[in-house]
Amino acid sequence: MFIVGCLRMLYLLPASWMDAFLVRKKPFEVRYQHMASWSKRIIKAFGCRIQIDVTEEMPKEGEILFVSNHQSAFDMLIQLAIITTPFTFISKKENEKIPCVANWAKTLELIYFDREEQSSAIHMLRESARRLKKGRNLLIFPEGTRAKDGQLLELHAGSLQPAFMAKATIVPMVLKNSYDFKRVLLHGTAFEVTFLKARTYEEYRKEKADGLCAILQKEMQEALQKKATSGS
Repeated sequence: MFIVGCLRMLYLLPASWMDAFLVRKKPFEVRYQHMASWSKRIIKAFGCRIQIDVTEEMPKEGEILFVSNHQSAFDMLIQLAIITTPFTFISKKENEKIPCVANWAKTLELIYFDREEQSSAIHMLRESARRLKKGRNLLIFPEGTRAKDGQLLELHAGSLQPAFMAKATIVPMVLKNSYDFKRVLLHGTAFEVTFLKARTYEEYRKEKADGLCAILQKEMQEALQKKATSGS
């Protein structure tokens, strides 16, 4: 199945690249659905599936900041494949140089920032808050880098500031085995993802960024150690 998947990628990658260009002037929701569809097709090309453990139903109103751990370059495909609520990513500037990623990123209007420049980080926080206030949902990786061994790194409290500034709902999610995506693709098994309890601004505002960050660190670490139970 792995070889078949690789052969299918010879069509899927250039086709998705072209589609990302063709739909760029359409409404964001349409662009998102196109990129989500390609993500699902790429994952299914290898005979893989995604197991999802959901703590509660996804919020249907208000802006959302998804907060996720980061394990590999495959994370974004998984997230686009399973999150039905249109969103875009907050990403490090280095990803802007990856050809296929860059084209999808432009279509989805990613927010880039340079981790080495404070002014860039400040701009990212302000731009993220601005977009949340305008109704655009976002996803951020608060570890700041990939944990290639599957462990949860320290979360940075500053990454939660856009949610406080925009009074957005926070939805934490945990990717469990995407760091080992090559093995999952090779054997056609399942990626495991857990969505944790959503928190509205009224529920977390008294915690401040540092306090909320500590709570999410604990909850995400506990979830990382549990096995996903439901399939999708």
